[in-house]
Amino acid sequence: MNVLRSMDDLLKKPESALTAHPFALLAGALCCYVLYGLGTGFFQGGWSVALAATKVPLIILASTALCLPSLYVFMGLSGVDFSRRTFSSAVAGFAGITGLILLALVPVIWLFSVSTISLAFLVWLHAFVWATALVFGRRFLLLSTNAARGAVGLWLVLLFFVSLQMTTYMRPVLWRTPGKPLIASEKQSFFDHLYDVFEWKP
Repeated sequence: MNVLRSMDDLLKKPESALTAHPFALLAGALCCYVLYGLGTGFFQGGWSVALAATKVPLIILASTALCLPSLYVFMGLSGVDFSRRTFSSAVAGFAGITGLILLALVPVIWLFSVSTISLAFLVWLHAFVWATALVFGRRFLLLSTNAARGAVGLWLVLLFFVSLQMTTYMRPVLWRTPGKPLIASEKQSFFDHLYDVFEWKP
């Protein structure tokens, strides 16, 4: 109940994240990420639902974790005076906001996942949805930390590209060929991965 209340307060009163327990917000964000992953897995169905529900939260959380040192430095260089508690609350609130946006769009993702055969279209749709979540996350970070817009904007661009590479690193997510490993072992940039997606045929 604390998780639900914290997420509800975050939605209606974003500033409440600075007084909420960070673990409650992170737990709520994780649940949202899992549900979003479930929606994406319906593109292939079957075991891919569970695979996507596992990989999507890992991709988002790992990407955010890798970018936390840069966020800390960017905020410091922009003149923000913050404590570890404030930083933790801001990160947890950011995760919660992005999770809520993804959760709100799960029905849309589910519809296109079960009704289209275009992998390229779905990839662009997921990129658009993630970018939308980051836009709302940017608004929260600016509100909760008073960081410079340029610093937050630069960090979000970095996070977006890191998440693309993390998705490539943990591929496949939307479609797995029978007999292929759960995580591809070949090194590949996200540019090459996107090219493969555009060439993919069911």
